[in-house]
Amino acid sequence: MKAAQTLPGMHALALWIRPTSALTFRVLPGSIRDIATYPFVPPTTLSGWLRRLFWAREGLLPPDWKEGNAPRFYVLPRRYVPLGAYPVGGWRVHRTHRHGPKSFNHSEFSRLRREGKPPKGGDLQLHTWEYLLAEAFLGAVLAESEEDLGRLRDLVGYGAKLGKEGFAYLEAVSEPLEVRLEEGEPFTPLRAESWNGAVGGAYPVYRFAFGEAPDPDPASPDPSPVTGYEGAYFVLPQGRGRVRGFLLEGRLFTWDLVEFLWARESAGSSS
Repeated sequence: MKAAQTLPGMHALALWIRPTSALTFRVLPGSIRDIATYPFVPPTTLSGWLRRLFWAREGLLPPDWKEGNAPRFYVLPRRYVPLGAYPVGGWRVHRTHRHGPKSFNHSEFSRLRREGKPPKGGDLQLHTWEYLLAEAFLGAVLAESEEDLGRLRDLVGYGAKLGKEGFAYLEAVSEPLEVRLEEGEPFTPLRAESWNGAVGGAYPVYRFAFGEAPDPDPASPDPSPVTGYEGAYFVLPQGRGRVRGFLLEGRLFTWDLVEFLWARESAGSSS
């Protein structure tokens, strides 16, 4: 095996996340009637969740998202690079049907005979729905500044809604570590062309596209200058094999994922 290569100026922080319920991270595009979930916390979702923890620490409530066709984004400044979070320990995806009225009161729900049109909001949901059940997640955030990563250590013990369904809290974080590039068995998704073994599925992974405006402080209620998403397909490896990446808490985060999410060319206007 090649000697580990230190990457000057790049540091990583490990995040241990404890879910308090079943979770759903909706896979888009494609999840319309069949609501499929990622079997991990996507990088963009982790970014938004950590921004919520900054608000929780400041005693701020999340903004009202009833914004019509002009949604606003609330994510970490682009000087942070969240790599997502991945199950550690036991986990499984549970698939079920979500039959039942969208809204109902007791008299409508328990009525044996119904005549005429159904009540407003009484249409049935015919979705199938996937839930991710996991004991814990190991996530990672990169940054050039150890001081920036140190701010995340103040979020330990805070929790918030995570994904489309479910909640979790930040149980612990590591000390910032300098990233060392080496080879090992992959723990995170990677590009299909980098892997010759079996796969547990292919998933679109996204990064944010940022505008020219500066990033707000993560503890502020101001929206982020995000203009949309850029995506690529990654595979979740199964079986044995060796790829490039860096070790964090004894697990290898793939360099394919880092290269896609780092997007250094968009970081020049960050504050």
